[in-house]
Amino acid sequence: MSFIGSTVRFLILLANAVAGAGFLICAYSPYADPAEYPLWACTGLLFPFFLLLNLLFLLFWLIFKWKYIWLPALILLAGWKTTWNYTPLNLSQEPESKEGIKILTYNVWEMKGETGGNEASSVSITDYIKNCDADIVCLQEFPTEDAKLRKSLSAVYPYIKTCSVYHGYGIACLSKYPILSSEQIHYKSIYNCSALFKIRQQKDTLTIICNHLESNRLNRKDKQAYKSILKSPDKQQIKKGEYLLRKYTDAAKARAVQADSVAHAIRRNRCRYMIVCGDLNDTPVSYAHRIIGKGLQDAYAEKGFGPGFSYNRNFLYFRIDHIMANENFRIIQCKIDRTIRLSDHYPVWCLLEKK
Repeated sequence: MSFIGSTVRFLILLANAVAGAGFLICAYSPYADPAEYPLWACTGLLFPFFLLLNLLFLLFWLIFKWKYIWLPALILLAGWKTTWNYTPLNLSQEPESKEGIKILTYNVWEMKGETGGNEASSVSITDYIKNCDADIVCLQEFPTEDAKLRKSLSAVYPYIKTCSVYHGYGIACLSKYPILSSEQIHYKSIYNCSALFKIRQQKDTLTIICNHLESNRLNRKDKQAYKSILKSPDKQQIKKGEYLLRKYTDAAKARAVQADSVAHAIRRNRCRYMIVCGDLNDTPVSYAHRIIGKGLQDAYAEKGFGPGFSYNRNFLYFRIDHIMANENFRIIQCKIDRTIRLSDHYPVWCLLEKK
């Protein structure tokens, strides 16, 4: 009987070790360049699965054999920084500051849901932006050539600069403060772009970098394949899974090049007050997030709670919209606003205070 018990215990420990190895591979995947290690770089998508698995092992040993709890505890400790970045648990919020600057980033999905009136919202995207009380708004997939929309928004945001890349869509910076200059950050892409804006706020100059990096380009057929894999992951779905993985690795490689260009622009334009935001199309457990966020504070990791999914369609729930700020800002609050669902992204806002 003791032999059987020892064997079972050994097998469970082995399974725990395998789950732990998977967890650490995922946790350190942001350090893998997608151009050189595409599969490793993409394992960050599996991070929440391995995190949950190791938490279950921790609970199992706590209940049945507490002296072995050291194994999952050490594994989770080794990946603690990544875990916190992915799902922070900030219970307390600081009071709002009169001197705070509110920043909003929002992928407006080409304004496809502008009319409103769905089950989650009865307000239009334009009205939401005008009433959000942000000082600076960064928009992605924005119709840059829509003069009527621009005129409507200028009633609240008198300073507007845009960067157009494809069929009149691109990114926009809306500000209540004067925009001194705008400059596109160049990298090879048809659909995506990043731009640097300098804004005069009181006596200071703020540098804002707004991004829309390479998406995974999943069409309707791809999304249906993804759903079918989730519902019935049998052998017939393996080829579909391989195709989707190949598509994702290609997008990750493109994002890596774009992220490197943005990181270079951040280093080149270092200043007292810098904010980087936008739709990175990648999670906090990714190369793009790590390389762009080097030396910056992730506002959601500092003041958010939970995984904070900002993409909300097709069973693909990830936090891919981010706001980062340098050390000369104190992050007061950061929220993902789920009160409006007229885009495939939720808006993300944060309140910053200059030190």
